[in-house]
Amino acid sequence: MIRLYVIVEGDTEQEFVKRCLAPHLDGRQVWTTPIEVTTKRDRKTGQKLGRGGGHWKHWQKDIRKVLRSNATDIRVTSLFDLYGLPEDFPKLDDCTVERDTVVRAGLLETAMRDDIEDHRFIPYVQRHEFEALVLSGLEHLGEQLIDADARAGLEALRTELGDTPPEDVNDGPETAPSKRLLARVPGYNKKAHGPQLTAKVGIDGLKQRCPRFGAWVALLEALGEQQS
Repeated sequence: MIRLYVIVEGDTEQEFVKRCLAPHLDGRQVWTTPIEVTTKRDRKTGQKLGRGGGHWKHWQKDIRKVLRSNATDIRVTSLFDLYGLPEDFPKLDDCTVERDTVVRAGLLETAMRDDIEDHRFIPYVQRHEFEALVLSGLEHLGEQLIDADARAGLEALRTELGDTPPEDVNDGPETAPSKRLLARVPGYNKKAHGPQLTAKVGIDGLKQRCPRFGAWVALLEALGEQQS
């Protein structure tokens, strides 16, 4: 059995891990727990005061905190968006000049790995946002929309995207997956709709529609095989 901890940016990603990723991996002998990044603590009590997002230094601290144990059955991975990474992210300026976002995401993962310096850390950067996974399940979003304008906007979005693979939807300030959803679908709520849609698609469906995401999940699945 491998104990896998997934460091995530926010509530939606945490719910996604709980609802979708953990059940999938638990059945493969990879016991999976999400950890939402802590951005602020009470200096006296240590109580969490702020969670989600923030600077790399917070993400780094939470990753290293889990890895502080010398246990050989522990692994840590990340679920961070390529779009909107913090300015203190390792080698961000050097990597950003790379226009191919597949290559850029790989370079940033290498930068994370070099910064953490622990073989038990499996870095992952989602291209371009968590919402790429949401775009994989747009056929299910209509089931949750009552408002006529929202349903019409959803159809307009599906037409706009056409056959573009979800992970190829770019990371511009107005064209990133989250920006398109908010602009086209009034009432879309990431926290409410995101985990529901991805759960309906299922991990196997997401792997097929989002191959880079799928390659990451395959690495995590293999952890259980290594222990058998």
